[in-house]
Order: sequence, then structure tokens, then C-alpha cells
Amino acid sequence: MQKSINAIRAATLLLVSGAILPTIILSVSYIPSAQAQEEYLPTKKDFVGKWKLSGSAIRPPRDMTDTPTPEQEAAAAEFQQTVTAFYGAFDYLEITADGRYNFHQPGDPASGACVWCGTWSFSKSSLWLKLDTAPRLDIYAKDGDIQMTYTAEPDEKSKYAWLVFGWTRAE
Repeated sequence: MQKSINAIRAATLLLVSGAILPTIILSVSYIPSAQAQEEYLPTKKDFVGKWKLSGSAIRPPRDMTDTPTPEQEAAAAEFQQTVTAFYGAFDYLEITADGRYNFHQPGDPASGACVWCGTWSFSKSSLWLKLDTAPRLDIYAKDGDIQMTYTAEPDEKSKYAWLVFGWTRAE
């Protein structure tokens, strides 16, 4: 009798583990390729080069505690179109190894006349343009695009914190 109880327990254990184990293995072994990539921490030199505007979007600020109202989203979308048109007027953004950036206009001489330019700094794996809106440039994958977000508001409460811009290497 004891042997048959032990046999039933063993069989039950095998059946249960046979049903549960594949589920555990599947959930552990399936990892999307984006998650499977090693975390990428760019260096200064990863940002150096010429970059073309490739897209823009709005995103509620990370520190926004309430759900955005339709009016806030509409105002941010309208402002995003204005800023996108501004960036779109430039041929490319050039970031140089000597700590300068320059937004080049179409037809600029090769010498790189400065229409809208300045200096940058590198901190916490991000490149920071020295502007009153403190644009932060991040690269999330090796040889990836730049994502530009704003970390400061130049006036009491603007819509900069909503803006996200994508830049793709032009070289």
C-alpha cells in the first residue's frame, strides 16, 4: 500500500512538473532581441559626426503626475510642429570632437559658418548642448540614432519638456 501511495505521489509530481516546467522554461528562454542586447553606454566619440533630423514626437513629461488633458496634448503637439519646422530648416547637426556643435543651414560653406552653434558637455552617458533648454542627447544602442529630449524650461512653464526628436547619422 505504501509503495502504491509513493508511486502515485511520484507520478503526480512528474505530471505536475511536466506541465509547469515547460512554461517556466519558455518564459525564461524567450527574450525579445531588444532586451537581449547588452546595455549600451555611449562615449563622447559616439556622438561626434553629422546628424540629420529623422523624426519628432511628443511625450508627457516624466514628472507629470496627472493624466495630460486634451488641451495640454494639443498645445504640445502644436509646439512640436513649430520646433520640428525650426530643426527641419537645417541641413544637419554637426557635433565635433573639440566640444562644439553647429546646426548647418542648406548651402553653408564647407568651413561651417556658425548660424546656430555652441558648445556641449558629456555627463552620465549623455551629450548636453549648452542652451537654456538643456537639450540632452542619448544613444541607446551601438551605432544607433540620437534621441534628443529637453531637461529645462526657458520660461515659467513651456512645452519643451514634451518634445522628443530623433537624429540619424548622416555620414
